[in-house]
Amino acid sequence: MAFLCSQCGHRSVKWFGRCPGCGQWDSLSETGPERASDVVDSTWLGEELRSISEIDLEKVNRLPSGLSELDRLLGGGLIPGGVILFGGEPGIGKSTLLLQMAESIARGAGKILYVSGEESEGQVKLRAARIGANSGRLFVLSEQSLHRIMAAVEQVEPLVLIVDSIQTTADERVAGEAGSVKQLREVSAALIQLTKARGMTTFLVGHITKEGSFAGPKTVEHLVDVAIYLEGSRTEDVRILRSVKNRFGATNEVAVFQMTAKGLVEIEDPSRFFLGDTDRPRQPGSVYVPVLEGTRPILIELQALVSPTGGYGVPQRRCTGLDVNRVLLMLAVMEKHLDVHIGGADVYMSLAGGLDVRERGTDLGVIAAVLSSLRNRALSNRTAVVGEVGLSGEIRPVRRLKERMAEAVHLGIERLIVPKTSRMAKQEGLELVAVEYVHEAIEALNF
Repeated sequence: MAFLCSQCGHRSVKWFGRCPGCGQWDSLSETGPERASDVVDSTWLGEELRSISEIDLEKVNRLPSGLSELDRLLGGGLIPGGVILFGGEPGIGKSTLLLQMAESIARGAGKILYVSGEESEGQVKLRAARIGANSGRLFVLSEQSLHRIMAAVEQVEPLVLIVDSIQTTADERVAGEAGSVKQLREVSAALIQLTKARGMTTFLVGHITKEGSFAGPKTVEHLVDVAIYLEGSRTEDVRILRSVKNRFGATNEVAVFQMTAKGLVEIEDPSRFFLGDTDRPRQPGSVYVPVLEGTRPILIELQALVSPTGGYGVPQRRCTGLDVNRVLLMLAVMEKHLDVHIGGADVYMSLAGGLDVRERGTDLGVIAAVLSSLRNRALSNRTAVVGEVGLSGEIRPVRRLKERMAEAVHLGIERLIVPKTSRMAKQEGLELVAVEYVHEAIEALNF
C-alpha cells in the first residue's frame, strides 16, 4: 500500500498533508500495490536480433497538415505513429487550430477522428461551422471512455486521432478519477501503444498549470514524441505555437498565427508582422535585434523607457517579453563598465508585438535601448545590434549569425553591430561593425 500525489506523481509509504515532492496540500491519495511484472521469456528472439549496421532505414512519408507553419514546426509534417502532446491555456485556440488541421487533412488525405471529452458533438459542430470545417471524412465523437474511443478508432480507421483532452479520458479498469496521475499514465500508455500499432498520428490535448507547464506527471511528456504549446493573450490576436520537445525536428521552434473570426491565420513573415512599418522615424529607446527562435530568425523591436523615479520610492524594473533577471544583469554591466548611473531611475522594457524571447543575443540590444532612452537619442532605423554581453563587458558570439544577417537585410537593415569573435561572412547590402567590448559598441552607435 502506498500514497500517490495527484499533481507530481510522488510516491510515499505514508500519508502527508503536504506533498514532499511538489509542496501541494491534500494531494496524496491511497493507491494499491503495483502489479509485479511477468517473467519475460527471451527464447523467442532467436535470430531476429540484428545489429544496428544491419537495420535498413526506410523513408518516412510525412503527412502534410495543411498548415505550412505547423508542418515547419514539426519538422516537415506529421509522422505516422507519432504522438503529439498539445498544451495551452483555456480559450487560447487549441481546439480551433486542431479542427482547422483536421478539416484540411480530411479533404486531402483521409479520415480524421476528433474525440471531445469536454464538449458535446453539437458544440464541436458550432465551432467547426464558424471556421468552415464540414468534410464528410471528419468524424466527431463526444466520449470520455478509453475503451469506447479505442472501439471508434477500430471502426473509423483514421489517419489522425485527436483526443481533447487527455485529462478527461478515463480507463474503467483503473482506479481513480479522470485526470488523476494513475489514469493519465495508463490512458496515455494505451493510446500511445494503439498509435504505434496502427501507424496513425495522435494529438493529445493537455491542460496546463498556473506556472505554464503541462498538468499531470512528467512521465506523460517523456512518453510522447512531440510536445508543443500554444501561447498568447486572450486580449491580443497573436498566437505563438512553440515546440518544447521534438524527436523528429528542431526544439524551441516557433510558428506565428493570428486569431480571426474564421480561425487562426498563418503569419509567414513574422518579422514584418511584429515590426510593422520599418520606414517610420525611430524614437529614442527603440532598437532592432535579429533573434533566433528555433531555426527561424526574426527581427524584433526592443523598446526601453528610462524616467526619473522622482522620490516616489524604490526604482522600478519592469519587463514584458524579456527575462527580467537578464535585464538586471545588463543594467549592472552598464553601471560598472560604461559608468552609466541609473540607480535613481525607473526602467521599463518591452518587446513590440507581444513576442516572448529568452535568448542572450538580445543583451547588447537591451543596453543600447536603455542608453538611447536615457540620453534621448534615436538610432537610425537602418541599424540593428546583436550580441551576448558577459559580466566583464565583453561581447560574446551568437549562433547562426549568417541567418540573422539575411533576415536583417530582408527587412531593410543596412548596418549591423556584431560580436568581433563571430565567424562572419559578407552579406551584400549590409555593413558589419565588429566590436569586442560593450564600450566599443556604444561608440559605434554614436552614443
